Amino acid sequence: MANRFKNSHTCVAKWIGTGIFVRMLRNPFAILLTFILLFNCVPANATERKETNQNGSKLTLPSYVMDGMVLQQNKITTLNGSVSKSMSEETISVTLHGGKNEYNASSQISKNGKFSVQLPKIKGSLTQYTMKFMVAGSIAKTVNDVYVGNLFIASGQSNMEINYNDYFKNDSVFKTSTSLHYTRNDIPRNINDKYVHFLSPNKILGTKDYPLRDFEQKSWLSATGDDANYLGYIPQYFAQRLRKQYPNIPIGFIQTAWGGTAISRHMKGGDIYKSCVAPLQGLAATGVLWYQGEDDSVSMNLALRYNVSFATLINDYRNLFNDATLPFLYVQLARYDGYGYIYDTIVRNAQLSTLNSPIVASHKNLGMTVSIDTDKGTSKAIHPLGKEIVAQRMADQWIAMNERKAMPSGPLPKEAHIDPDDKSTAIVTFQRGTATKLQAKQPNYAISATIGNIANATSTPLSGFQVADGDGAMHNATATITGNTLRIHSDEVNRIIQIQYLWQSNPNCSSIVYNDSNLPLSPFTLNVNQ
Repeated sequence: MANRFKNSHTCVAKWIGTGIFVRMLRNPFAILLTFILLFNCVPANATERKETNQNGSKLTLPSYVMDGMVLQQNKITTLNGSVSKSMSEETISVTLHGGKNEYNASSQISKNGKFSVQLPKIKGSLTQYTMKFMVAGSIAKTVNDVYVGNLFIASGQSNMEINYNDYFKNDSVFKTSTSLHYTRNDIPRNINDKYVHFLSPNKILGTKDYPLRDFEQKSWLSATGDDANYLGYIPQYFAQRLRKQYPNIPIGFIQTAWGGTAISRHMKGGDIYKSCVAPLQGLAATGVLWYQGEDDSVSMNLALRYNVSFATLINDYRNLFNDATLPFLYVQLARYDGYGYIYDTIVRNAQLSTLNSPIVASHKNLGMTVSIDTDKGTSKAIHPLGKEIVAQRMADQWIAMNERKAMPSGPLPKEAHIDPDDKSTAIVTFQRGTATKLQAKQPNYAISATIGNIANATSTPLSGFQVADGDGAMHNATATITGNTLRIHSDEVNRIIQIQYLWQSNPNCSSIVYNDSNLPLSPFTLNVNQ
């Protein structure tokens, strides 16, 4: 701008020197002409550059590069794209400017017009950035209101996807989603936070780019007003917890959850993976939220394969986002007393065993949320209430991972061995640090339940335990807490071979095991070491 005014000053000075300028001022119409001529004196190469994609560059970027996008803090983000071949071997550069901060990155365009630009590591803040893409020195695209914070992938099936617009808005979908086991007054309330931004996919397959809903073509949505109706409740309440912990860090979600889908469709090679997950390659993320498994509990075959499938999927996602220890937080299947999903006990056990699966490349930053006590008494609905309780448990785990602290977890069974003095008794031990101050509590299955009153201390004997001897028949058993172990006994067996706990689709027990973190023992089955 300084050069622009300097050049115009020089031009006018020449007129004054010839006397023409003074004579022109005697005529009012000449005065107007003078000002027109003054601005015409500005050289063409000093004008402000305008954003254009009409300069022959034909810049193509991933669909998620839009106004309001959230970049992952403290990680390198790679943006891949292409331009017309006429721009091959030119330079593409990206500039992020916000407040007093400016970050730059550049790369050479290949002969076929493709490019890959790596954005530097940036600390998260509430600063709004403007991101400009320049090809051969000309601005080809401007992206406004870009934030740098924590970006999550929210994946799985309907219990992760569930939001107001798709599941509750009209009476027909409300009835399907709830089976009328709760009312509209019980539906979770949306959060209202302009620093939570998100994308959700259009449900189409066969795309090479993340498929956006039509209304999202211009920008990421914020979790405010009516827009929040499109964000899943678990992501909403997860974000709310993190925003309370880190008020100066924005949160972003890319949703890939798809109701009524088996895990195979989300794995590498599956159609949902190809269309909604693979196109995100190059993006940096700070975690994956996963809630799925109902569709794999419809048959014994699928349920028995779930432990291998799920472990493989975790590796797939971590490989895609180029982070071997990317936090992966998942929900164990909730109680359900409806049709179809009759092998959910097997899937729950597979989800538990995944925490130690030899197939998972790294067990670091892997967390499971037990939801057996979170449904507020709505277990007859395939989409139970209590999503805010589930979300807070997941968020607490991520916060612990982020702060390199011990991750909160319910008691995790390690092994069971026979009591040498009484073969009708077995002793269950737990993984280190998960069984501190074991206690009996009664779950609060009331609509009014919150994470603060999810369970109450009880003197009622523990329930939900069964044992089998050599013939495989299950018998009810008693359980007593001894320090950080459980003693399981049954007079109906001579020698305990196997133990099961909460081994029903919809267990209804008045006294279950919790630890001092107020987190419940997961349903499980264990063979007893003899």
